[in-house]
Amino acid sequence: MRRSAYLHGAPTVYRALLGVPVEVSGLSQTCWSIMQALSQSGWPVRLHAPALRSRTGEIVPVPVRTVLPNIAAHLPFDLLRPLLQEFAHRQFLSSVREGEVAYLWPTVPLRTFEAVARRGIPIVTEAVNTRMAKAKEVLDAAYDALGAPPDHGITPGRIAMQEARNALCAAIFVPSPVVEISYLDTPYADRTIPASFGTWVPETLPERSRPTDRPVRFLFVGRDSVRKGLHHLLDAWRVAPKNAELRIVGEVSKLIRERYADVLNLPSVSVAGFTSDMESEYLAADVAILPSLEEGDPIATYEAASYSIPVIASLPGAGRFGAETGLVEIVEPLEIEALRAAIHRFAGDEEMRRDLGVRSRAASFAYDWSRVAPARFDRLTAFLAR
Repeated sequence: MRRSAYLHGAPTVYRALLGVPVEVSGLSQTCWSIMQALSQSGWPVRLHAPALRSRTGEIVPVPVRTVLPNIAAHLPFDLLRPLLQEFAHRQFLSSVREGEVAYLWPTVPLRTFEAVARRGIPIVTEAVNTRMAKAKEVLDAAYDALGAPPDHGITPGRIAMQEARNALCAAIFVPSPVVEISYLDTPYADRTIPASFGTWVPETLPERSRPTDRPVRFLFVGRDSVRKGLHHLLDAWRVAPKNAELRIVGEVSKLIRERYADVLNLPSVSVAGFTSDMESEYLAADVAILPSLEEGDPIATYEAASYSIPVIASLPGAGRFGAETGLVEIVEPLEIEALRAAIHRFAGDEEMRRDLGVRSRAASFAYDWSRVAPARFDRLTAFLAR
């Protein structure tokens, strides 16, 4: 059945531009998942990107144009960034037409936003994280508390760039309540469209058989250690339950490695670094924990829930899933004793973990990409029709 995007007066095509290659993780994979779900549901979408490194699209093809052919897709992007972005910019501008919507991701240069806006083509973008002006305040305070210079990369220039992009947009997707709040009292507040991120929920899960003598595994997933509140988790882990272990998946920053070497070297702590085999990590976990200081709508929370894993998280780490389902144990990262108490409580109550995991898994199906991607574009179509 044809979607509402085909109704009279609706855009003929939603044409997306991603300023970086499509990868198997991160922001570009989120973009790819949205486009894949839209294509599968019959929406008129097109995607432009410098290169395609993800193979998930071989299952459900997405109409995509890339600058680099597949044979050269693994060349180092950072060295070729200016050239590839220029070609992607030109390719997109030569393709987008009146009657379409330009779906420009935050990795796209401001000049592309400006060129599209001059042609009168409506632009929609993603507020992937908290608005930078607010995020900088939070992260500056976090680094100050650590007695370290800020290393979050949010500069006045980047803030100004984001504000300039937002000013050119007809609509801005805001993926979580925390992000929504950061856009209040701005000139763009009336352009925001609440819309969650999501995950591909596994249809079935293998039977779990955890030996009774195995420690309860707490799983932390994420890079940007300070932003994700890893230092607060490590503070709490100084007095960890004897029957628990902490698994960290993602790069740990040099600052945190140095400041928390004593905790990271405990027998109960292991650091995996980056892995493409997240399924194995989720299947081995008993509790997911994400005490983020600043977030957009973390995919890791959706993924954990989809694998029947109960989640302990801050409000930013809980995202829209936590806000709408009430199934995330909310903690304040700076309250170390409360965070530690939650860890001990979950480590000591297998029945609670199992019950919360089952309910989280059931709730996660509503956040499968196949449902949330079309729903967010239904809202966009109605919004633009106004």
